[in-house]
Amino acid sequence: MREYYIAESLKNRHTFAGKLGWIMPLTVVALSAMLTWDYFTIDCYNWWYTVLFPGMAAFLCGAVGNRDKKLGNRAIWTLPAEPGNIWDGKILYGIRCMGTALLVLGGVTLAAGIGMEQILHRVLRISLTPGQQIFAVLILFTVSLWQIPFCLFLQQAIGTFPMVLLHMGMWVLCSAELSLKPYFWVLPGGIASRMMCIILGILPNGLVAEPGSMTYSPELMERTGLPLGIAASLIWFFLFWRLSRRWFERKVER
Repeated sequence: MREYYIAESLKNRHTFAGKLGWIMPLTVVALSAMLTWDYFTIDCYNWWYTVLFPGMAAFLCGAVGNRDKKLGNRAIWTLPAEPGNIWDGKILYGIRCMGTALLVLGGVTLAAGIGMEQILHRVLRISLTPGQQIFAVLILFTVSLWQIPFCLFLQQAIGTFPMVLLHMGMWVLCSAELSLKPYFWVLPGGIASRMMCIILGILPNGLVAEPGSMTYSPELMERTGLPLGIAASLIWFFLFWRLSRRWFERKVER
């Protein structure tokens, strides 16, 4: 499997897909610093997991999957390799890019927040501790893994543009609305927003999770939601990976 991951990395080394892991997190940090610096830290994370991150995952998978698909996947069919292993390489490369993006987001947000307070002497209205931010990055990575096999499968099945529209539409609905429901774990798109309510105290609409804020309820802050959301996300991830791998193998056989 390592060889196929390396092959995908080399194939996308100097492409737009390989640069997304840096461009997208730096973009959200820059926008937050310019537009809402007094809420800088919470807006960096909120804008990321509600809009930019699912968008990045969709465009990343579109770029990775379309590189072979636009040639009819003929370059893959002729290789003396198991199709499932090729699919695994694509998923692992997508996971690597996603992890890089989250590390850049967390590191730059933390450094910029400290710089604003210590060097520019700006007082952030809501400040997150380094521990909260590190924990948030780890959880965001875990509960977002499912997006890679899911988007790769949709890209191969229906094309890049329909995949982007479907994934973003589903994500917005789940993140903004269904993440507030007791059954948030049923649809994976609502899990990340619910986890951030618990860890960072931020509602999906960007408001502070406190009494009086629109859509707030005490149930959103219950710590029991953490293990439930993590477990559900991992189940979705392995389910999407297994099913999409089997589908790809059968596509090659036909």
